[in-house]
Amino acid sequence: MPATAITQPAVRVPISGLLAWLLPGLGHIYIGDVRRGLIIMITIAVTFWGGVAIGGVADTIDRKERTAWFMAQVCTGAHGLVGLAWSSRFPHDPGRVPAPWLSVETGVIYSGVAGLLNLLAILDVLARAEQRPDSVGAVSDRDRAPDRDPGRRAVPDDRAPPRSLK
Repeated sequence: MPATAITQPAVRVPISGLLAWLLPGLGHIYIGDVRRGLIIMITIAVTFWGGVAIGGVADTIDRKERTAWFMAQVCTGAHGLVGLAWSSRFPHDPGRVPAPWLSVETGVIYSGVAGLLNLLAILDVLARAEQRPDSVGAVSDRDRAPDRDPGRRAVPDDRAPPRSLK
């Protein structure tokens, strides 16, 4: 099968990386690792939005006071951008009394860690997209389950004599 422009690594790698940033897990789904992509998608979404729920959107996503954490949050792609748009709707009130416990800091850390996890997932999908065969979504021989003889039993026969340990 001739390699088309979309299946060549020079095109497949950056597209999978962009998709992985845009929506965590989507790059893996694009290259055919659907299960891994869904796990990444659910894990990062729950971690990010769980952090926002713990700390509150107005305080958790703050690009002025928590710049380093904000940069990590932006690594979640659409999640970070939606969170930023949502938090910008709330005016910053410096006289507001903070929560009596560390909910804001916990929320910031959770959402920032979600971005850092997605950064690792992006690097993973870039490496996997470069090593994939020429067709997107194709199953390589190393990913394929070994063929079994239909007449062969999957479990060992209990009546067989035990092996000696010589």
